[in-house]
Amino acid sequence: MGSRKGVKLRPTIEREKLRDLVLTLRKDALSYNEIIRRVEAETGAKLRKSHVSEWLNGKHRPFGYVRNFDPTPIPELAYVIGVELGDASMSVGKKNYNYMIKLRVIDKEFAEEFSRCLSVILRRSPPRVKWHEKTRSWHTQLSSLLLTNFLRQGLKVLVPTISHCDDCKAAFLRGFFDSEAGMTGRVLRVSNGDRDLLVLVCNLLSSQSVETTGIHLSKKAGNLVLIKGRFYRQNLDQMYVYVRSRSLNTFREKVGFTIVRKKAALDAALRRED
Repeated sequence: MGSRKGVKLRPTIEREKLRDLVLTLRKDALSYNEIIRRVEAETGAKLRKSHVSEWLNGKHRPFGYVRNFDPTPIPELAYVIGVELGDASMSVGKKNYNYMIKLRVIDKEFAEEFSRCLSVILRRSPPRVKWHEKTRSWHTQLSSLLLTNFLRQGLKVLVPTISHCDDCKAAFLRGFFDSEAGMTGRVLRVSNGDRDLLVLVCNLLSSQSVETTGIHLSKKAGNLVLIKGRFYRQNLDQMYVYVRSRSLNTFREKVGFTIVRKKAALDAALRRED
């Protein structure tokens, strides 16, 4: 647990649950003392009258000083969802309960765009983008309980944000392709282990007039794969989708890449067509 002025604080999620229980008990017309006794009997938590009063009067929220997050669909949020379903990771610190959203990538402009989108979503300054020599990659991260909880929802819950408008669709696809796609010659391929996610990607591309080959199985689960010089056992089937070569120009116009080297590879592929 964290602390404030020497007083131990309960984890945020626990405070939220206690606040909700207090509000429910108040609806039964219980007094402050009765609420305190009921909460202790049901949860073992000992509350003070000040806790109950502040929660009931709306003076304090269980999230305390957690930065506000507005889930209204915007392209920056759609982009972050696309990246999170690809390269980004999330974690919760065991001691300080920090809810971290992290990105570790080899392309600086990718990390900078992710940082910029986080700053727009949370209405704060962009988190720093730093080079780590040990991993030979650019790192950016920030802590946000509310955004982390939002991103951890199932794909079906996130689809309305992703599909909100053409700008959100394109931003989501750009984030996902920045994370998961590669160009070889005139071949643009995106891969992932989640079939439902790839079905959504194909549908979104189709809505942008970008044709694909559908979903193909690349590797079955259980195989060893080489990632950055180390072997890992693959837990999911690896599947991929090709963007048809005749749609590469439309993809560039409607979706595109943030990553400079991928932009250059796509431009080179289109010049070969000429």
